[in-house]
Amino acid sequence: MSNFKEETEDEHLEGELWLAAGVGDMQNVTRLIQQGVDVNYKGYLDTTPLHSAASGGHVGVAKVLLKAGAQVESTDGSGKTPLHNAATWGHVGVAEFLLKYGARVDSTDRHGETPEDIAASKDVPYGHDKDRILEGRKRILELFAAVKMAGCIVRKVGPEGGKLQTASCTVTVPRGAVTMETQITCQVINPNDVTIPLKDGEMLVSDIIELGPKGTTFNQHVTVQMQYSSASSGGDSEAIIENKLSVLVDHFSIFAVISQPKQDQFNVPTGGWTQASSTQPAVQVKFPKGSVNTETQVTIQVQEVPERAVTKIKAKDESFHGLLSTSPIVTVTVSDSAVQFHKPVTVRVPHPQHYMDIQHDGNTKLRVMSCEEGTEDWVDMTNSTTNIRVTLEYVEFEVSHFSRWIVIVVTDRWEGSEEIGPILLKRLSRWLQHRDVQFILLQREDDANECVVECSQVAEDQDNQARPLREPGYKVAIPSDKVRLFEGQQVEIRLQGNVALTQYGTESSGKPRITFYSRNPNRRHLQVTALKGSDGRGYVALYALPRVEVEKCQNVGRKIGRLRKVAKKDGEQGKTQEMLLYKLTIHVPEKTWESTFTSSKKK
Repeated sequence: MSNFKEETEDEHLEGELWLAAGVGDMQNVTRLIQQGVDVNYKGYLDTTPLHSAASGGHVGVAKVLLKAGAQVESTDGSGKTPLHNAATWGHVGVAEFLLKYGARVDSTDRHGETPEDIAASKDVPYGHDKDRILEGRKRILELFAAVKMAGCIVRKVGPEGGKLQTASCTVTVPRGAVTMETQITCQVINPNDVTIPLKDGEMLVSDIIELGPKGTTFNQHVTVQMQYSSASSGGDSEAIIENKLSVLVDHFSIFAVISQPKQDQFNVPTGGWTQASSTQPAVQVKFPKGSVNTETQVTIQVQEVPERAVTKIKAKDESFHGLLSTSPIVTVTVSDSAVQFHKPVTVRVPHPQHYMDIQHDGNTKLRVMSCEEGTEDWVDMTNSTTNIRVTLEYVEFEVSHFSRWIVIVVTDRWEGSEEIGPILLKRLSRWLQHRDVQFILLQREDDANECVVECSQVAEDQDNQARPLREPGYKVAIPSDKVRLFEGQQVEIRLQGNVALTQYGTESSGKPRITFYSRNPNRRHLQVTALKGSDGRGYVALYALPRVEVEKCQNVGRKIGRLRKVAKKDGEQGKTQEMLLYKLTIHVPEKTWESTFTSSKKK
């Protein structure tokens, strides 16, 4: 009976907060929040106190609610956010403050209407001051336009053509591409807000840019020249070289430059052909006369396997102790998967011990391994392959179709060496694609509710230590242990313990994510709050999500792709494949709220 009475009292206080917010009663709103009343309580039509304050145009109340942890993207029974309400009633001040807290102008309600749609509408609730509401909506539309153009570079071009130039790209519009004066824009996109489909060995090497307005088309091709960086290794140092890549387009979209391992493309005539890799000349593919009936386009790609990678994985995993050395991984593909080879094709790779310059006095076994393109399953083809020829420098073997190959040498007396190829090469292949990464949690010195989660690549020999902070006003935090992520891997951020998110960033699903790119900043701003009743103590839990495959355009040696933004919904990536990477300790003192309310009241 006592529990029922306590719940009823709580509901009464929450309803009181909802009413006080609606009439702009700052004193009672502050008092009730300090008593621990739920600021996200849903009252009439499932609206929250923030909805109520937005409808009434009470800026001060909205500010106090947001500081206390009110969710800026909370939705009522019809899917409307507080920004929908502010736009409906033309309350400019509230709209401006909601935007500062990350309110989205493109959030849709159940009827598909956005706050921007409402602000552009001429229909106002019957019996209210139509002129005031329409004037307010006009100013709100200006706010929305300013938010959308933040960080955007704008250029007007006419029938005579023109050029838009930024640090990331140069857009050249030729004469006659447009028939009237047209405004074009360029904006750098946060890498966390777009899915880039990277395959093994590929890297994002440029900013991600969005050219607009969306849907703009041209009568003639427009040149988009992207700036990108590449690494040049010299001795023990690595220099970053700036380059440019151009592509012709007839409409605007989202663009990025992706580096991929170099490929050698060539045509095999019916009379036979021998092709060596331009990056590893010891790798050759020999086509005998009559192996193809028609001229066929073939691609060779070589992935180097550093000796230090084998040494390191052996030190970390006893299962690899029998692995002595490997050749490079060689991938050979044809443009037409239906092509049949009428005679065996010979693949030559450097002998693993010669390739890694490893001497071994004991008995060894040499094994030829194959992995079908698009899979991770390696198969031992040593016993099923005839004409394996071995010299001190090379290994040659015949194949009847194209695939991926690697030749390994294992110690003959190592117990269980028969399992090294089929079972562990999959893990070695993954190891080569991953990078050592650390996470760090930063909290504002003057407001512990404001946080940043940062992810960056670290050197293999770097100890765990706090890196120099690049975010002014944030206090030092201890980084995580090293974890391994592949290029383009998404990491989902979740809060556990007596803490919760109060602002969700740009994800429509409410689950913030970081995408790891080794040459681009990886950072997510969060607003967190302590749950009702005590100090907020808990963890920022980081979960690795599985790889996403999406088609994209490509260019030789580099890829400049038109990418698509995706809505990231719960469960979309497959929960069963998620993996907990690390937990960072977080503390949000309850006194952070109290000091905020005190300062707000004084104002």
